[in-house]
Amino acid sequence: MEDRHVVIIPIEIDEEKESAYLDTWQDAAAVMAAQPGFIRTYMFRSIVPGSTFPLVNVAEWESTAHWEAAMNVCPMLGQQIAVAHASNYEAVRTVLPATPRSPGPGDGHPPAGLSPAEAHRRVVDGELTLVDVREDDEWAARHPAGAVHAALGTLPASLSDLPDGPLAFICRTGSRSVQGGARAVRAGRSSVHTVTGGLEAWETAGLPVVVPGREVAENDG
Repeated sequence: MEDRHVVIIPIEIDEEKESAYLDTWQDAAAVMAAQPGFIRTYMFRSIVPGSTFPLVNVAEWESTAHWEAAMNVCPMLGQQIAVAHASNYEAVRTVLPATPRSPGPGDGHPPAGLSPAEAHRRVVDGELTLVDVREDDEWAARHPAGAVHAALGTLPASLSDLPDGPLAFICRTGSRSVQGGARAVRAGRSSVHTVTGGLEAWETAGLPVVVPGREVAENDG
């Protein structure tokens, strides 16, 4: 017990956005539940009117190393780690480890994280298809060179339109790509990856992006 790693994440969010956030968290938590060393995670809602942090997520891992490894697969949803008073909250959601069962369609490993550089190399070498799951306007503004577009809201219906073989999902920062990868796995696709850090990390690494209206892809490197 003394070696367990507990992460407490207070979440500052407007009430009208809470439902959408919880749905995003549910998909991400399902991926986390399949990671080695995962024990349990809870989502709490504050019972204090006007609380700065209306939601708090608590996750338990067998060790710090297990938690750090899981962050490469499913990064936190843009939240900062902090401490909150447990007595101010009531549990509203819980995710426990997935129950072992016989393999079936869509089973297997959760989406594995790829660095932007590795994802780009594999795209150039024709080893995988890079799928941008951001919204239409985001894609139209700029997108990774070599990617195809399938907005998250169209999955899994659009999966059948994607090429066979390995897939790597990318979004702006990495949260939506995890959801897209998880949905692809549940739909039966194998060899599914996500690009760690999303398009922001891709551009930071100096990898090429396409800006419609320009003849060549930009490369900040």
